[in-house]
Amino acid sequence: MLPRSAWRDFTAVIFSVALLGLGLGSTMPLTALTLTARGFSPEVIGWTVAASAVGGVLATVAAPALALRLGRRNVMLGCLLLATLSVMPLQYLDSIAGWLLARMLFGAAMAPLFVLGESWINTLAADHTRGRIVAIYATCFTACQVLGPLLTDLLARWPQQAFLWCGALFLLGVPGIMLARPEQRTDMHADHPQSARADKASSSGWLEIVRRAPAILLGTAFFASFDTVMLSFLPLVAMEGGMSQSRALASASILLAGDATLQFGIGWLADHLGRRRVHLLCGVLVCLLLPLLPWMMQLPLLWEVYLFVLGGCAGAIYTLSMAASGELFSGAALLRISGLISLCWNASSSLGPAATGLLMQHAGSAWMVAVLWAIALLFVVSGWRQAAATIASARH
Repeated sequence: MLPRSAWRDFTAVIFSVALLGLGLGSTMPLTALTLTARGFSPEVIGWTVAASAVGGVLATVAAPALALRLGRRNVMLGCLLLATLSVMPLQYLDSIAGWLLARMLFGAAMAPLFVLGESWINTLAADHTRGRIVAIYATCFTACQVLGPLLTDLLARWPQQAFLWCGALFLLGVPGIMLARPEQRTDMHADHPQSARADKASSSGWLEIVRRAPAILLGTAFFASFDTVMLSFLPLVAMEGGMSQSRALASASILLAGDATLQFGIGWLADHLGRRRVHLLCGVLVCLLLPLLPWMMQLPLLWEVYLFVLGGCAGAIYTLSMAASGELFSGAALLRISGLISLCWNASSSLGPAATGLLMQHAGSAWMVAVLWAIALLFVVSGWRQAAATIASARH
C-alpha cells in the first residue's frame, strides 16, 4: 500500500499517534478519578479537560510555523518532552489553578502531534488506498487509547506514583520518531507523488476550506466530544448505574476497542463503496445507537456488544473525515485543513466536556448522551446537504 521509501516516515507517524492515544486514554480517566476521589464535582472535571483543549488551540496555531523553523521531527520530539513535564507534576499539585495550568500545557503538547501527523499521513497515501492507510493511523491511535483506561485501573493501585509513571510513558515514543528520514523544510508543503491529483485544492484559504468541507469539521467536532466525554464521564455514569470501578473502566476500553478493531474494515468499505456514502452511514448509525445507552447498561451481555459497535461507528466518522481532507486538499491547503481539524478537535474537547459536566451536575447523567447525539445529528445533516449539493452540481 506504500512505497518502500515511505515506510520510515509512516513508522514515525505511527509512533507519534500511538503516544498521543495512550496519553489521552490514560490521563483523562486518571484525572477524573483523582479529582472525584478528592471531592470535586463533574463540573470541575469538565473544566480541567477544557483547559487541555485551550492549550491545544494555542499550540495548533503555532505548530506549522514551528515545524517550518525547527523541523517536523524536532517539534514532535519536543511535544513528547513537554507532555512528560506537564503530567508528572500532577502527582504533587493540590490547587485547581495548578491542575488547570498543567492540563493546558499537556494540551499544547498533544495538538502539534495531531496537525503534523494527520497532514503527514495524507501525503503518504494514494487516493485508492487512503481509507485503509488513514484507518491504520486511526486504529493505532485508538488501540493505545484502549490501553489507557486499563492502564489507569492499574496505576490507580499505586496512587502515590500514578502520574509519574503516566508521564514517563511519553518518552517511549522518542526512538520511533527518530526513525523518520531527514526532512527538508519544504517537505510539509509538498505532496507525495502517489497522493497528487490535479483537481485537489492546494491553495484554498481558511474560509474557503470551511465552506467547502463543513462535514469534515463537524465529523471531527463530534468524535472529539465523543472521545473526551466518554473517556471522562462514561466510567462515572457506569459506576452511578451500579458497576464496579474496574468494570466501568473496562466499558470505556470496550468502546475504544470497537473503534480500533473496526476502522480498517470500514476504511476498506470506503475505498470500494465510496467514502462519502460510508461516512454518512456511520453518522446515521451513531444517531440510532446513542439513545439506547441507558437501557443497554442494564443488559450485561448486550452492553459489551453495543459499546463495541458504537465505538467503531463513532471512530469511523473521524477516520473518514481525515481521509476526506486528503481526498479534497493537497499542499498548503492540506496543512490548513489539518490545522482546522485540530482546532475543531480542541474546541469540541473544550466545550463538549464542559457543557456535559455542567448539565450532568444540574440535570442528571442522561445529558451525556443528549450532548453527543445533538452533535452527531449536525454532522449527518451537514453531510446529507453536502452530498445533495454535489449531486445537483454534477447534473448541471
